[in-house]
Amino acid sequence: MSDIRSFVAACDAGAASAGAAVDACLSRIAAHDGALAAMLRVLPDAGDTAQARDRAAGADGPLHGVPIVLKDNIDLHGTPTTSGCRALAGAMPRRTAPIVKALAAAGSVIVGKTNLSEFSFEIRSRSSLGGDTRNPFAPDVTSGGSSGGTAVAVAAGFALAGIGTDTGGSIRVPAAYNGLVGLRPTWGVVSTAGVAPLAPSTDTVGAITTCVDDAALLFAILAPGRSLRFRSVAGMRVGVLRQLAGAVPDIARGMAAAADALRAAGVGVVDAPALPDAMIPAGAHIVDEEFGPAFDRYLRDNFQPGTAPASLTTLIDGGRFLPDYDGVLRNRARPRDPAVRSAILERHDRLREALDRMMTEQRFDALLYPPSVVLPVSMDNPKGGWAPELAACSGWPALVVPTGRAENGLPLSIELLGRSHAEPTLFALGRAIEAGTGPRPIPQLGQARPVA
Repeated sequence: MSDIRSFVAACDAGAASAGAAVDACLSRIAAHDGALAAMLRVLPDAGDTAQARDRAAGADGPLHGVPIVLKDNIDLHGTPTTSGCRALAGAMPRRTAPIVKALAAAGSVIVGKTNLSEFSFEIRSRSSLGGDTRNPFAPDVTSGGSSGGTAVAVAAGFALAGIGTDTGGSIRVPAAYNGLVGLRPTWGVVSTAGVAPLAPSTDTVGAITTCVDDAALLFAILAPGRSLRFRSVAGMRVGVLRQLAGAVPDIARGMAAAADALRAAGVGVVDAPALPDAMIPAGAHIVDEEFGPAFDRYLRDNFQPGTAPASLTTLIDGGRFLPDYDGVLRNRARPRDPAVRSAILERHDRLREALDRMMTEQRFDALLYPPSVVLPVSMDNPKGGWAPELAACSGWPALVVPTGRAENGLPLSIELLGRSHAEPTLFALGRAIEAGTGPRPIPQLGQARPVA
């Protein structure tokens, strides 16, 4: 398998089949997931679904037979939605999430549910159900999170694409650490019904794929009716946020490679003005204010009776979760002061206004920066910086695109940020970077070496 469009075309021509593709995915999972811990559950009917796709007359949708994985905070009726938590190991959702119905209607085959950072709390992927998801490029470092299992599954060939969630970087960071394309759409464009909440004011659902065109295709399915007419990038302007470059030479090299690719495609690439300190995301976080009430409602309303704890307090009192999270859960379950939430959202508004002024004054079509100021060096949370919060706080779309490899073999990536509903612009720029930086990094499973 290479990309979605090529695979679907091969199926339509009789040169490939959904059954063979899913069998190959299941074989790779059996051979390699013991070392990676990307999967929490393989669906027992995946093979039957694939064979049903093959019996259809020609391609039965734009995702005909495409093997896809779901982050295990997204509902699929008949399968537990666990958020990686032992207390939710048998939590049966009342219905299937609308986005999963859309994927099925487009012809996809759901292979399984993936590991994640428990409750989507962190930018590593560690859960009480699945343990640590390991990076396929280096077994001793994290895959990123919270959608780390989804990213590893796609990078390792367990599926052709994956669906994750992104509140403050949870798609983009693991996509970057695994050499993949990661899309965080404009907030509110893709339904989050049937998805475990973290902070509803910034929660989004998006795609992790092997190429930009696949991300665009999945976006069109998850957000029907959105225009995907790509205009030429020639004449566009992109601003580079140098204050987010960090101090890692490899990351600076990845940014330079992206800038060179854009210039070669006719894009004007210039340094952007630094954001003033007052605009940098800091202080109280929206997750602290919104998780407790939102997750409590989710437990009460989302699951079949008797299959999940009835409330967040009940879950906490049961103690069946990562011990690391005891204090965090108890704090987030306390009654909240509405004024604190309002102040955080007002700060988000000011940041969006500052970004909008910059884009207008500088005539920028997008901003460019690394999604993380460091490369992962252990299984612990990377100190990745605040870059992913720009999209989260503004509600604007962001796209992560790989740009090569670091000297130690880990992938390098950049992030593009555009105004609300500028996904087509980001896809066009991402394509230009893809074309100018060469093939994406691909891990050699079973041959990954420790990071020095």
